[in-house]
Parts: sequence; structure tokens; C-alpha cells
Amino acid sequence: MELVQSNINARISLGEREAFEYVYNEYYEMLLYVSMQYLKNPEDAKEAVQLAFVKFWQHRHEITEDSNIRNYLYTIVKNNSLSMLKSNEMIARNRSDIESKDLQYRYEALSYLQFDEMEFNELQNKINEAIERLPAHCQRVFRMSRFENLKYREIANRLNISEKTVESHMTKALKLLKEDLRPYLPLIWMITNLLD
Repeated sequence: MELVQSNINARISLGEREAFEYVYNEYYEMLLYVSMQYLKNPEDAKEAVQLAFVKFWQHRHEITEDSNIRNYLYTIVKNNSLSMLKSNEMIARNRSDIESKDLQYRYEALSYLQFDEMEFNELQNKINEAIERLPAHCQRVFRMSRFENLKYREIANRLNISEKTVESHMTKALKLLKEDLRPYLPLIWMITNLLD
């Protein structure tokens, strides 16, 4: 697979359309899935992905043998999707919810992408350890949101607290997780762009 990836990168850089079609077919569905998590609209998601491939082709000369095409496309699609949300003024109204869902979807994406199993296990362990280190209230709210897929309102009702308190715990949890996982950002970036 390493040789194939290397060859694909070189062929893309040289502008071979057959190599571009291979990359398109290889990553289109995964990128559409990523975009749908943000936009919730199939047409908008398709547009975000198409624009990503256009940009990828326009900047094909920047592709080197070591370039990670999957991560490159993932980043473009994520940025396209967020830009589309921002243009609809949705990000201002739903910033906290979007950020928490962003972490969830990136975490879930680990199981959809192919990479070295040892790196996958190491990253999962680091994430799980970081969650374990969260303050009790933050950890409980985070787990209910991320692993039980409960909405803020449902968590608030279960814990008999306000939605604002739930949002505050989630915001703090996300901030602490990003700080705690900062030493592992190179590994995280290499695998799935889990955190910004």
C-alpha cells in the first residue's frame, strides 16, 4: 500500500487524470460522510466535497511523495463545510453544539479510516485516558453526550440541572481534552485530524 500511495502521489503531482479519478473514487464516500455530519443537507455536502476536489486538483503540484492525501482532503472538506455553515449564520447560534459534535464525529471517524492498528490503539488509549482525567461533572456530561448520544436538554433533565450548565460542562470538557491531548497532536493529525 505504501508503494501504491507513493505512486499515486507522484502521478497526481504530474497531473494524471487517471490517478485523480482513483483518489476521487477512493475518498468520495468518506468525505461526503464527513461533510454530512456538519451540514445535514446532501446537496450542500456534495458541493463541499466537489469544491474540495477542485481545490485538490488546482494545487496538485504541491503534492509530494510524503503528502497524506486523505488528511489533505479531509481538512479541505471540513473547512468548506464550516464555511458553508458560517455563511448561513448557523455557527454563531450553535457554536458549542457544533464543537462538541465535531469531536464526536472525528472520534467516530477513527473506525472508518484505515491506518496502522498500533497507532489506532495508542490514540484511542490516549483519548480514553484524557476523558478519565476530566472533572467528575464534566466527564459525566461528556459521556452522556458523546457515548449515549443524549441532547443537552435530555442531559439537563436527567441530572436535574439547566441546559446552560450542561453547555458549560461540555465547553470545559472540550477545552480540557484539547489541552490534555496537545502532546499527541502530531499523531492525531497524521491519523484523522481529530482535533484542531
